[in-house]
Amino acid sequence: MDDDNILKDLFADRTSKKTLIAVYSFVMLVLSYHAIIYFVVDAEKIIDRNVQDEYTVTFVEEAISTSDSRVVADGVSEQMDYIVSENDFERFHGLGYLQVVVSYEETGGIDGGPCDTVSVNIPPNGANADWQNLNNTLSGTSDDCTDINLFIAIFPNYNNSEQSVIGIQPTSIIEQWSSNDYGSGVFNLNIDVDTNSVAPSPYPQDDNEEISVTWIAHFFNANVEKV
Repeated sequence: MDDDNILKDLFADRTSKKTLIAVYSFVMLVLSYHAIIYFVVDAEKIIDRNVQDEYTVTFVEEAISTSDSRVVADGVSEQMDYIVSENDFERFHGLGYLQVVVSYEETGGIDGGPCDTVSVNIPPNGANADWQNLNNTLSGTSDDCTDINLFIAIFPNYNNSEQSVIGIQPTSIIEQWSSNDYGSGVFNLNIDVDTNSVAPSPYPQDDNEEISVTWIAHFFNANVEKV
């Protein structure tokens, strides 16, 4: 018996026909019910579930300075170290970057003599920082008594600019910008002085220079607001 004959026999019998119609009607009713629930009743919930919250992240900076000085003899390399205070770390979410200002004046030899040549560098080791950052300035030289300015990026990807974040909870965003590891360790500043004397002995000779160094640590706190 083929399928066409089976269908003819089913619909030929009134009882079977009513049963099939009832089953068909039930199936359509169930499908219609679920469609109404999905597209009408739960439509708003589904939309809300698919929309992700957006947040704006801003940063508030505070600079903390520490100064020191050292007399460096001609032809002798000196090292000055800097360690970030643990107390400062506890007050902020992180350390963004470190500025180093090296300054000096001509103090040896005859008054009005030429400025000495001062060279400094910070080797990329000893402390946890973003040493590969292209904005870093880790060395410099001055032969006219002008300041030497160095820059070290500390917290990766930090630049103090406003950011937009989607789909991440505020607590997770703050965690991403909170770490006392970046900036920990010892920063080493190497200093070399090449003095310039304008006259031979027995006139006063310039054989050293006093170097002043200011370390400026730029800490930050992150603020998160929902857009």
